[in-house]
Amino acid sequence: MSGGHIIIRWRSFAAITAAGWLLLAGTGGAQSLKNTTLPPYHWATEYLFEWQLRSVQKPLLAATLPWQFSQVYDAVSAGSPRTEYERFLRSRMMSDQQAYGLRSEPQQPFLHFGALFVERAGRMADELRSRLVFRFFSSAWISKNVQIFNSMTMDQNLGDDPDYLGKNWRGITAITEQAYTLVHFDRFSLKFGRDYIRWGRGYDGTLLISDASRPFDQLQLQFRTRLMQFSYFVSKLNSVLLSDTAAARLQKTWADRYLAAGRVDFAFFKRRLQFSITQTVLWGGDRQLEWYYLNPFIFYHGEQLNEPQPLRANTMGAIDFVFYPTPGWEFYGQLLIDDIQVEKTGPGDLEPNEIGYLLGFQVADPGGWEGATIGLEYTRVANRTYNTLPEAEKYVHRNKPIGHFLGNDFDRWLLHGRQYLGRGMTLALKAEYRRHGEGRVNVPFDRPWMEYTVEEGYSEPFPTGIVEKTRLAELELRWHPRWDFFLSAHARYESVDNVNNVEGQTRNRFEFFIRLWWEVQQFFPL
Repeated sequence: MSGGHIIIRWRSFAAITAAGWLLLAGTGGAQSLKNTTLPPYHWATEYLFEWQLRSVQKPLLAATLPWQFSQVYDAVSAGSPRTEYERFLRSRMMSDQQAYGLRSEPQQPFLHFGALFVERAGRMADELRSRLVFRFFSSAWISKNVQIFNSMTMDQNLGDDPDYLGKNWRGITAITEQAYTLVHFDRFSLKFGRDYIRWGRGYDGTLLISDASRPFDQLQLQFRTRLMQFSYFVSKLNSVLLSDTAAARLQKTWADRYLAAGRVDFAFFKRRLQFSITQTVLWGGDRQLEWYYLNPFIFYHGEQLNEPQPLRANTMGAIDFVFYPTPGWEFYGQLLIDDIQVEKTGPGDLEPNEIGYLLGFQVADPGGWEGATIGLEYTRVANRTYNTLPEAEKYVHRNKPIGHFLGNDFDRWLLHGRQYLGRGMTLALKAEYRRHGEGRVNVPFDRPWMEYTVEEGYSEPFPTGIVEKTRLAELELRWHPRWDFFLSAHARYESVDNVNNVEGQTRNRFEFFIRLWWEVQQFFPL
C-alpha cells in the first residue's frame, strides 16, 4: 500500500491462477462428487441452515458438520419452496449441487478440477488493502464408494495472522486445506486425511470442536441409522516447542500431541429434536499414540483417572441439542464440561469450575415478515477452560482454538438478522457485545487457589482481571445472481474499551470493503 491507494498483489498469484483456469478449459459430463464434504466457509452452509429452519422436513443433523454434498442435494430436492426467499435458496443450492455433478451417478472413473477465487478490497483494520484467497480443488472419483479430494489454498490473510504457523515467501502464504480419501457406504464411512470438523450448533462458533481450528489430519469413521449417528476420529495435532523446564523434565525439545473424540447424535420426531453427546481427549508430551484412545467406545475420563499422575490427559465432554418445535422456529444449546470440583479435601479442590455454555434461538418470517430471519445467542466460557498446566495438552491446534474462536474467560451476546430483498439480493446484519477477561488459552496455567485453605475458600470474578469490552456492528449487502458468483459490500464498526486488557486503552474502527466470489468446476472422464 502506498500513497493511500490499494495495490492488489496479482503477480504473486497470476501464474498459478492462470494455470488453474487452463485446467478448467475442458467440458465435463454429469459426474458426481456426492460423498465429498461441503467446507464450512462455503455460502451453501449458511443457506442450508436457512433452508432447514424453514423446511417442514428436517433432513440434516444441524450440529454435526461438515455435511456431504449428497446430503445437501437430498435436503433441498426433497422440500417444496413456499416463498420467494425459499425459491431463491433452493435455486442457488440446486444449481451449485448440479455443478458438482449430482444429477446422475457416473458410469466410469473421472478426475475433477475446480477453482475458487475470493477477493476482498477496501478499508480493513484502518488501512486500504486487498486480500486474495485462491483455492484449487482436485479429486478422483474411483468408484461410487471411493473418492479422493484435495484443496490447496493460497491466502493473503494468513500473512496478517500473528498465530500463523507456516512459511511466508515473498508475500505468498499457502496451506493444503483438505486432502483425504473417503470410503463411503449407505450406513458406514471411513475417512483418512485432512478435513474440517465442526461439532455443535452455533451461529458462527461452537464450544467443543469448531472450524476456527485448522483442519485436522485424521482417521474418522461414522456409522448411521435412521435415528442415530456415531462419529469418531483420532488426529495428530501439531507438535509444540516446550519451555526449558518442561524440556529438561521430558528430555526432549518438542512434544507430540494427539486428539481423539467420539460423538453420538440422536434424532427424534422426524429430526425436529436432535440430541448429542460428545467426549474428547487430548494428550501428548511424554506419551505417544495410546491404543486405548483408539477405541471409540472407551470412556476417556475414566481411563485417564486410572493412569499414574504423570500420564494424565486433558478430557472434556459436551451435550448439545437442536429443537425445531414448528417450521420457522429453532432453539439450540450446548454445555461444555472441562473440569468440575466435587470434593473439598484440599487446596487443589478450590479450583473454579471450568465449563462453557451456549444458548440461542432463531425465527423465520417473524410476524409474517416474509424473507426475514432474526436470531439471538449467548455464549459464556469460564477462565482456564481449554487451558492446562502441561503445555502439550492445551486445547489448540496450530495456535488456533479447537473450541470457540474467542478462547476462554469471555461472554458474548449476539443478535443477527437477514432479509431477502428480491432479485438475488440479501441484507444481513449482526450486532454483538462481548466481555473478555485476562484469561487466554496460550498462556501459562496459573493456580492462585493453592495459596488458600479449604476453610478460607477461593473465588474470582467473571470475567477476570481488567475486562476488555467490545461492541461490534456489521452489515452485508449481497448480490447473488448465480451459484458460481456473488458480490457483496460490507460495513463494520468496532468500539473497544481496555484493548488487550490494558486499562484505559480504547479503539474505534470503521471498515468497508467489497467481496467477490467466483467458482468454477469441471470433470474429465478417465
